[in-house]
Amino acid sequence: MAPVDVRSSIRHDAALAALLTAAGLLEVLAGPGGDGSRAVSAVAVAGTTLPLAWRRAIPLLPLAAIAVALIAQALLGGFLVGEAVVPLVAIIVALFSAGRHLASRTGLAAAAIGVVVLTATRVVADPAVDTVGHAVLTLVAVSLPLLVGRWARGQALLQRQLVRKAERLARDRERDARDAAEEERVRIAGDLQAAVAGGLHEIVDQAHELPDRLRAGEHAASRAMLASIAATARDALGDVRRVLGILRRDGEARRLTPPVADPLARVDDPAGSPANQPEPARNAAEDPQRAAGVPAAGARQSSIGSLRELAGPALDRLIAAAVLIGAEAELASVAPAGDRAAAALSGALIAVPLLWRRRAPLLAGAGVLAAVVFQSATVSLDAFPLSDIAAVVCATYAIGAYSERRAAVTGLALGALGAGVHAAIVYPDGVVAALLGGVAAPWTVGRVVRGHRMLTRQRLEDAERAELARAREAHAAVTRERMRVARELHDAVAHNISVIAIQAGGADGIVARDPERAAECAALIETVAREALAELGRLVETLDTDAANAPKPTLARVDALAARARNAGVPVELNVEGEPGPLPAGVDLAAYRIVQEALANAAKHAGPARARVVVRYEPRAVEVEIADDGRGPGRAPSRGNGGGHGLIGIRERVALYGGTLDVGPRPTGGFLVHARLPIDA
Repeated sequence: MAPVDVRSSIRHDAALAALLTAAGLLEVLAGPGGDGSRAVSAVAVAGTTLPLAWRRAIPLLPLAAIAVALIAQALLGGFLVGEAVVPLVAIIVALFSAGRHLASRTGLAAAAIGVVVLTATRVVADPAVDTVGHAVLTLVAVSLPLLVGRWARGQALLQRQLVRKAERLARDRERDARDAAEEERVRIAGDLQAAVAGGLHEIVDQAHELPDRLRAGEHAASRAMLASIAATARDALGDVRRVLGILRRDGEARRLTPPVADPLARVDDPAGSPANQPEPARNAAEDPQRAAGVPAAGARQSSIGSLRELAGPALDRLIAAAVLIGAEAELASVAPAGDRAAAALSGALIAVPLLWRRRAPLLAGAGVLAAVVFQSATVSLDAFPLSDIAAVVCATYAIGAYSERRAAVTGLALGALGAGVHAAIVYPDGVVAALLGGVAAPWTVGRVVRGHRMLTRQRLEDAERAELARAREAHAAVTRERMRVARELHDAVAHNISVIAIQAGGADGIVARDPERAAECAALIETVAREALAELGRLVETLDTDAANAPKPTLARVDALAARARNAGVPVELNVEGEPGPLPAGVDLAAYRIVQEALANAAKHAGPARARVVVRYEPRAVEVEIADDGRGPGRAPSRGNGGGHGLIGIRERVALYGGTLDVGPRPTGGFLVHARLPIDA
């Protein structure tokens, strides 16, 4: 707490103590008793209220002072708390403050001892407490403010944590957006370099060698080299244009067809068939919150609300049943024989309105009060039943906790009027207890609980909005980075590769009649290819040396991926079908990355599981299937969030090369990724 807040709290506590002391002294002067008892009561009131000035700084001090004052008052004479308002308010404030501000278990244990002392003092010294039920009621009434204070402390700590979380998310938002954009840039640039850089290096080497061939008069070989350069440039340009399409579209991928069969089902489930295959999972690119691993907006609040909708009526039924059972048992033992039927009916009438205490708190409170009036009019009782007290407390608490401000204030006023008039007529000595203990205290507790609940809900919503804003900003940063990379690709790399293709095609027609001009074209091709490589290098300049020197990612090294997954704790069975052969660089890289991402997801999310990888080489396509038998469909939504890309990256790689993809939970449990990438003839 800031120093200004500390000083403000001290001033407020001192003002509260002074106000209660003045009110208590006025109450003593206006109360019954002789000069001696009034003097004792005045000292007791001062000892009860003045220590409240330290209720936050030293929470146990007011409680200890109140216990000493009450004991001394009982021994020396003076009016008891049951006949006074201010000491009762001071006790409530002291107990609440102890629960709210005590941090240690030792302090809380001392506060519990204080509750026992206060209860014992009233039980021993107050002649109105003449039954075990009244003693238990006193213990409950004294304990309640301490418990409410403890609850308020927990709510305050929760709110503080939520505020800190929201502040941390706000601080991390810019960093996360920057990191997400950098990660996306490195991912795109790294894949582009792996797919395109090899062809550009080949073009540079051929263009560098071409002038020597032309000077040597090797026209046929020169034309073949130019044709090879043009073909390589066209392939590279096709890769770049496909990437540009993905980057600029950044939208929903087209529906992709499912695989022929589930690879694990062929081993474990002979009934596996295309008809049993799962539908493709939702494209994570549609939902940046899911792609960032954040629950959809309102999902958490919706689940909490659903739990409350189920728990609330059940709790109301439990409370009504408890009051009904307690009322019937109590009235059966204390009501005269001739009033037993009316007593049983009144017990039911008192309990039934509590079933609607959340949905219609004012009507429930009015129903309980009306039933109490009916009981007092039809049943002769020596004391106010404990079950009636419990029903009134539950009803007035509900008015404070579940009503809007205007309705709650109206309910408080009407409840106080009804309870006061009823007590004045039926139990004149219990007017103060009825107004404070039956109406004011539970209503106040209800308002406090409602306020803390609403504030906690607001904090939760703020934290969730901050989390969603963080995900959206990261997604927006990724999108901006994609567009920037797209512009750079179009303005530099794509343009340079187009120039190479045009120059190679044009030089092919002048090799024989103008070798010098063809040599100039070859020199230009070499220069432009080197510039394109330099642009790619700038795009990927943040890749570290280890990554740059790492073995080239290729489907031929899929066994290394399987071994890495085994080391991570996922048993992997690898099958290669068909005759492995050379693949286009982009297709080779895409297939490798798909297997890598799927195995990484299995290691992260599948739990204890085994996986099966099938690589199938066909004359005009290559297929990869990765399936595991982990936790099953319940974890599907979280798949693909690892590293910030996951399924988005897999879908884009497949779409980049015009392939088909099926990804999602398997009918027999686990997860399946199947991709088919065509190979141009």
